[in-house]
Amino acid sequence: MKTSTPQEPTAATPTAGVSRKVVVRRWLIGLAAAAAIFWACSAVSGFFENLGGGPIRSAADYREQDIKTREAGRRAIGGLRPGAGNADWMTEEGSTSCVDDLGFDGDDVSRKQPRYEWNLRYAGKAEYLADLGRLRAAWGRRGWKTEDKPAPEPVNPDRPTLRWPGIRTTDDHGVTVAVGIDRYTGKPVLSADGGCVRYRKDDGVAARERTGAAGGKSPARKGTVTYDDGVEVSMGPARPFTPAPGGTDAPAAHTYRVPVTVTNRSGAPVDLRSHDIGSYADAKSGLRRLTGYPAELGAGGPHRVPEGESMRVEYVFTAETEPSHLELAYGPGEFHTSCTWRLSVPWTSSSDVAQWS
Repeated sequence: MKTSTPQEPTAATPTAGVSRKVVVRRWLIGLAAAAAIFWACSAVSGFFENLGGGPIRSAADYREQDIKTREAGRRAIGGLRPGAGNADWMTEEGSTSCVDDLGFDGDDVSRKQPRYEWNLRYAGKAEYLADLGRLRAAWGRRGWKTEDKPAPEPVNPDRPTLRWPGIRTTDDHGVTVAVGIDRYTGKPVLSADGGCVRYRKDDGVAARERTGAAGGKSPARKGTVTYDDGVEVSMGPARPFTPAPGGTDAPAAHTYRVPVTVTNRSGAPVDLRSHDIGSYADAKSGLRRLTGYPAELGAGGPHRVPEGESMRVEYVFTAETEPSHLELAYGPGEFHTSCTWRLSVPWTSSSDVAQWS
């Protein structure tokens, strides 16, 4: 009878444990690879986006950045010694860098760079350097980093130029504020630069409140639209109107003048000549606008409404047959959305004309 010596039990091969480690390791490697690919794609996308001029925003965003740029410069002027500068000495500076040379912008996309300068006056270098110290301290209290700017090299060596240093910072809204010597004029200036902004032209400042003829309901004698940036437009009432003879655009049987008043409570001007009023086609009445009006926006006349001011203009519409009402579209300037207006029209009897006059 054969007997066998019992053998010691062998340890089980830990295949399952090794397999889990391999799976976890491969999973981690896969995640790292995916993260690397995502980062590379984001970097490439960001590169081309920056090359194209940055992300595409709205016209309302540009308007807001323009206002913040103006405010940043005026705030810095207010921190200087009395008499060194004045907020009203602002000049708008064009930019050659904010240009779509590579064709990134489509038909509905535009770009602008809000940049402004203020001339400064100092009796000597000591006053100038003292103001740099004031600005440096004010920026430091806001947590902004101050960068030193070396004195500029003169454009013309034969022309004496102040060899004074400058400083600059970037605020919380991305506006670069700088004080230094202009290398062309050789004089001290303060500048505020809001950066190049790409925006969709048809995505403007929205209306936050509409009343009366602008309310979108039944026609009314007049109405008001208030925009998010504080610009207010009032329109109406429409009145019978007889244009002076001799105009190239002859009026039809029924002609009305429509007064429009733009009150600017925002932080930037409103350019009235950059946006026209239009009427909705009415085949029955043949409604159209006389192109010679408003006369207030003619050649050489003022066309901008400064901050804190109002401007009144009069449009003229004419129709072959008497319309039930005037349906118009209007927006004040290129950065504000157009709103629909429904203005009631007066009767054409003599008594009613007197009532509406």
